[in-house]
Amino acid sequence: MKLYKFILLFILSLSGVYAQNAPPFVTYAGQVASGGQPFNGTGQFKFAFVNADANVTYWSHDGTSTAGSEPTAYVSVPVNGGYYSILLGNTAMSGMGAINPAIFKTYSDIHLRVWFTDGVAAFQEMTPHRPFASVPYALNAGVADGSISSAKLESTILTYLKPEVSGPPKAVRSLADFRKKITLESGATGKYLTYQWKKNGSALPGETNANLVISEANATHDGNYTVSVTNTFGSVESAQIDLQTNTHRVASAANLEMLWVPEGNFTMGSPTTEPGRSTTTDRETEHNVTLTKGFYLGKYEVTQLQYQAVMSGNTNSLNPSPSNWSNNPNRPVEQVSWDYVQTFLTRLNVSEQAAGRLPSGWSYVLPTEAEWEYACRAGTTTAYSWGPTIASSDANWNHGSDANQTENVGQYAANPWGFFDMHGNVREWTAD
Repeated sequence: MKLYKFILLFILSLSGVYAQNAPPFVTYAGQVASGGQPFNGTGQFKFAFVNADANVTYWSHDGTSTAGSEPTAYVSVPVNGGYYSILLGNTAMSGMGAINPAIFKTYSDIHLRVWFTDGVAAFQEMTPHRPFASVPYALNAGVADGSISSAKLESTILTYLKPEVSGPPKAVRSLADFRKKITLESGATGKYLTYQWKKNGSALPGETNANLVISEANATHDGNYTVSVTNTFGSVESAQIDLQTNTHRVASAANLEMLWVPEGNFTMGSPTTEPGRSTTTDRETEHNVTLTKGFYLGKYEVTQLQYQAVMSGNTNSLNPSPSNWSNNPNRPVEQVSWDYVQTFLTRLNVSEQAAGRLPSGWSYVLPTEAEWEYACRAGTTTAYSWGPTIASSDANWNHGSDANQTENVGQYAANPWGFFDMHGNVREWTAD
């Protein structure tokens, strides 16, 4: 049989400023042990206010205690390292009844009686019973201007104590293992929190830490992740993050999105029979190429917004918005030379290194011509990734009166590897 030992009560006081006739709540914290060790998990508790002799009940959390007896129902309270806290009388908590403030005006011998179990053994009464050390009604603030109502006070306390999540979890890649290790940070604040991570709406067994660590990230981990954060005072679920393990976002470039391209080999160049490639001067002879290292490549062409985010304030007197069709943030930037791109890359690398987001041995560069064509073909062998011919519905290259104008990136279908606008819209620089 498990033995329970009541170790220490920390706080027992009325959160005492409240308007007349408003039900008070009592801030209470304690510590429990199970089998001689501090208990961790969700404990089951029963609470009652009794007289000094414990034979008269003034209040119990479920209203069933009489003559100091043990209440029938229980409330569930998270316990961390043996410690727990609760707002008695907080009706926002399941199973918790309101406290009538009249009992504090009527009786001066109120004590708190507590019963506890870990859900396995029988309920054990915690001793000694704890007396109140203040006279709550003396703290009545009235309703004059500038007074603090119970609603206002409770809102202030709960803002501090209840769980809060400011937004979706944040995905952080490990600098030591940039490709494989991803940590989802909950960003939760509050006291005595418990966590449950979910993927696509289903709880992930055993994932109950503040952060979710994925050590060997691969496509099986792709999906929408949220985290439920709970304590005595409430529960909140974060907004979701869509995790794609082959995706990397560059914060300094307005979250420019990049996709992972694994190492591999392909046939580079064009066959003599390819339409439109009739002379030896306008085609590259077919040859086998092996890429021994994977790399990230931009999912879209660099947009005006992304270029401006990096180039604003540059000391090279370069226009941060070089475009024939400016003020179109989602169109590609197209009035940039190869040398301008080098400045862009230098500034981007410096920013990401300074922010601690770029690991040693990694840098942002232009792809080589072989890397670009490998990603453009995306495992296909036809003239274009979608087939042997091109139409105006395939890419931005022939639109009548709209010819020679760029369009927002991503308006046409992606190739099999998820890259957009590898044909059409603008010409693209490579490293060589």
